[in-house]
Amino acid sequence: MDTTLKILPMGGVGEMGMNLTLYGVGDDYIIVDAGVQFADPSMVGAELTMPDLDLLAEYRDRVQAIVLTHGHEDHIGAVEYVVGILKVPVYAPPFVCELLRLKANEYGAVARADLRPVTPGHVVTAGVLSIEFVRVTHSIPDCHALVLRTPVGTLIHTGDFKIDPDPLDGQHFDTERFRQLGDEGVRMLLSDSTNAEVAGHSRPDREVIAELERRIAEAEGRVIVALFSSNVYRIRALVEAATRCGRRACLIGKSLLVYQEAAQRAFKLPPLPDLVDSHQLHRVHDRGVVVICTGSQAEPRAVLYRASVNDHPDLRIKEGDLVMMSARQIPGNEQAIHRMANNLARQGARIVHDRMAPIHGSGHAQREELAEMIRLVRPQTFVPIHGEFAFLRAHGELATEIGVTDVRLIENGHVLEVTRDDAVVTEHVPLTFHYLDTPIVGDAKELVLEERKRIGWTGVVAARLKAERGRRRWKTVVDLHSVGVPMAEEALLDEAAAHSADQVADLPLDSTRKQLEEALVAALRSFFRKKMDRKPAVLSFVELLED
Repeated sequence: MDTTLKILPMGGVGEMGMNLTLYGVGDDYIIVDAGVQFADPSMVGAELTMPDLDLLAEYRDRVQAIVLTHGHEDHIGAVEYVVGILKVPVYAPPFVCELLRLKANEYGAVARADLRPVTPGHVVTAGVLSIEFVRVTHSIPDCHALVLRTPVGTLIHTGDFKIDPDPLDGQHFDTERFRQLGDEGVRMLLSDSTNAEVAGHSRPDREVIAELERRIAEAEGRVIVALFSSNVYRIRALVEAATRCGRRACLIGKSLLVYQEAAQRAFKLPPLPDLVDSHQLHRVHDRGVVVICTGSQAEPRAVLYRASVNDHPDLRIKEGDLVMMSARQIPGNEQAIHRMANNLARQGARIVHDRMAPIHGSGHAQREELAEMIRLVRPQTFVPIHGEFAFLRAHGELATEIGVTDVRLIENGHVLEVTRDDAVVTEHVPLTFHYLDTPIVGDAKELVLEERKRIGWTGVVAARLKAERGRRRWKTVVDLHSVGVPMAEEALLDEAAAHSADQVADLPLDSTRKQLEEALVAALRSFFRKKMDRKPAVLSFVELLED
């Protein structure tokens, strides 16, 4: 019987987002998390990137369960696509279950998950593996680390976490349970590395709320706070802070309402009181309202971005508005956020962000907290996960400084085989990421992303050729139209048409339609390359006039 544990990260290890990891012994596997990430802008037409669904399909008969640590999109965004391939139970915290149900109802779903709510202390079995859920704190409610009991020993997969001494929801990081696990013996710790390069301790959310409230109280005009919808309790605390400052809150953004509804269902919370209807915002005095909205990352369809370009029906920026960005800038979004901030400033808003004031606290542990986790569980082997490779390396070095003698750095596609005494990368599996181009899902080849990128750069020329055999050469007429070809003026198109018609006319009279078409395309691509150093995509239509 094979007792070796295999670990295969398919996303989130060596990069940010799209977290998914396979754990398995023999034919008993589980999937931990199934997330997405925003597609690179160079992938023209793709909205989201997700793990290799074709590879997951190869594990169809071996995966026993999907286990979710918390409700951020980079951990649950691909669930509906994965359960369409793997018909297995999905174990998740109650808040995540409600969130997935609501999102499926609101936006539709490719496939609905068989959701099984779990709470801290709950243990589920998947073949020879068992999974215990342990409470951790993060920037979203109801988060768990996972304790995996395996034939090679106990593993801890932290998921995303921070150590907040006084969380807004009152659900504390379970320090004592982690210490107990350390006393029992931990074969391997796999831990969140997002802030491994950041010294100190993450800012508690109560400090963030105190600073936000102070600035609301001092504001002379309207206050607008942009943050992540998943900051459920920060949003509720902001509503309370607005009330204490003699203002009413107005929530704008569909996802804000979805996350709040999920929290009310999961935790039996009362609805937020005395909210201003967004359609009536224009009727409320500026000093009487705090607007809480989406768009901290300058997403084109989010509220704050649309307001910055005068495109939102309810929120119009005014001279004197205080806009507070209570969120970190996700790497890759910086330029878009700066453009949005400049647009807001042009309309008279004053911008405050987290580098100017303590109005945001990361949901990820910084070095002091990461060190505390390692000291609590005292693992035999340490594997940093969740982060770019530089973060993984920094986290590994921290573990070595603390005294862990066996540190293993792996990345997406590495198969780490673990026995009781050793852990070795035995294989590097090539991964083919999949993309969402609503409603189509496929890999880059299936969605012709490279061709679409090339067309976006070089443009398209549509060429219609009429050809008739003459006595000695072809009689040809070429008609051209272009889309997105730089500097393709009418005179240039006329010259290109004449050139390509000439090239085709010189072909042998016994040439086939296909040969005429190939010559037409080659002549046009060659012409534009010489004239403009561009080779546009050519759509050719050949009309062969027979005698």
